[in-house]
Amino acid sequence: MGDSRIKDVSALLASFFNEDKRRSGERFSDFFSSWPSFVGPRLAAHSKVADVDKGMLIIEAEHPGWIQLLQLRQSSILEDVARRYPELGLRGIVFRLAGEKVAPRDTIKKMEPEPEPVAETSSEAKAQARALEEIADPEFRDLLSSLKRTMQGKGK
Repeated sequence: MGDSRIKDVSALLASFFNEDKRRSGERFSDFFSSWPSFVGPRLAAHSKVADVDKGMLIIEAEHPGWIQLLQLRQSSILEDVARRYPELGLRGIVFRLAGEKVAPRDTIKKMEPEPEPVAETSSEAKAQARALEEIADPEFRDLLSSLKRTMQGKGK
């Protein structure tokens, strides 16, 4: 172990980066590892900081339910992070499902809503379908149809 060619990692990094950049990197690394201190161990076990981009904190969670719980605490999370890491310049939080691929914005605009399947066996379903058909504004009708599908667990 007396080999003078062996150096510790910090000495190696110091040779590549100036001191300010090294400290900044350590601070950023510290932020990512401190996620449980902002949301607690239970939420941290099901979510993580994915990135910080243009003042937005991007959080990934395993399930929409975890995202809802995080959204309930969104203001306090943002305040705590901004207080401890003001250099991040955070303005907001974006939540997304872990592993979900984000479609380009132009692709999202081109997507058409799927036709609403109508359950013919239930009188309540028939009444809902009639009520939707009576809505004159097609955008509002589509919005309500989409909401209904989402609530029924049939996707968007």
